[in-house]
Parts: sequence; structure tokens; C-alpha cells
Amino acid sequence: MKQLTMLLLPLFIILLGGCSSKTEFYRLQPTVNTSPGTSAFHHNRILGIGEVRVADYLEKPELVTRLAPTHLKVHEEERWAGSLAGGIQLTLQKNLSSLLPGHTVLGYPWDEPVSDAYRLYVSVDRFDGDANGTVILEGHWSLADQADSRVVTGEKFRYVEGGTPDTAGIVATQSILLERLSRRIAGKVRRYF
Repeated sequence: MKQLTMLLLPLFIILLGGCSSKTEFYRLQPTVNTSPGTSAFHHNRILGIGEVRVADYLEKPELVTRLAPTHLKVHEEERWAGSLAGGIQLTLQKNLSSLLPGHTVLGYPWDEPVSDAYRLYVSVDRFDGDANGTVILEGHWSLADQADSRVVTGEKFRYVEGGTPDTAGIVATQSILLERLSRRIAGKVRRYF
């Protein structure tokens, strides 16, 4: 029995190795240069970023690319490290914190017992790349004055950027497009507070 176990053990290890997952995980990255150190908490200039909404086809752990206008590919072994909506929110938060140094930018939900003066809402209708590495970010955003319960500004957006067609290149290009969106939003936020 012991000899049989010793003979089968290497075979079992080989079979397990062949079944191992080759899943790769990706994250969006803030691309705005940040200064090292800590920043002051500005109680009178708080911008809250509400939960980011993404299109139904993006609400999955796998990355999605576009093969044709009506043909999408879900990459089973290439996944987001967390939710895409959460990654977008965190990237916007970090980018906007760098672009708005006199403001405190919080991502919903936040732990602090504070109230945000303004809240940013973002909805993403399209955020994918194609076989050529072209990435499109499309949706709309709005900035609401929490005290008056009204939207003070907002707009639809559509950004297109070419990059490399591999998954890492597409994700890097997606991060670049989020920087462009962050810069646009920051410019509008500065007009209000």
C-alpha cells in the first residue's frame, strides 16, 4: 500500500499542477502625480464621490473587451482585483485629491462623521477596449449641492484613446481616460467651491 501511494503521489502532484489557475488580476491606477506626505482635512471643502454605477455588462469580475459593436468578449482568466465600479471610484478619488489640493475628497461610504458639501455622481455606460487597443470611456456625471439638494453642474462624457491591444495595455489606457475625466471634473468643481 505504501509503495502504491509513493507511485501515485507524483502523478497526483502533476495533475494538480495542470489544473492550477492561470488567472491574472488587474487594477486601475491613478495617473495624476501626487505629492508625498499627508494633506490637511478641509471641513469646509468636502467633496464626496457617491457609489459609481457601471453598465450591466461591466458588473462582473472578468475583464470585457469589444470584438465588434455588438460582440463582447468576457475574459475568464483576466479579472479585476475588486469590482470595476469600486476601482473607478478609488481612482477618481485619488486623482481628484491631487487635482484639488484645497479640498477633501471622500469615497462613499466613508467612516468619518462628516457631511459632504458637494457630492459627485458618476455613471459609466461604456468602458472597454477593442482588438486594436482603442479604449472608450462613456457616460455622464453630475455634481450636487447637498445643502440645497440640487444638481449644480454635470455633463455627458466620451473619451477615446489608443493604446496597446494586450490586456495590461487596455487597463493602462483606461486609467489614462479616468485621468482625463478627473481633470474635467476638477475644473468644474473649482467653479463651485
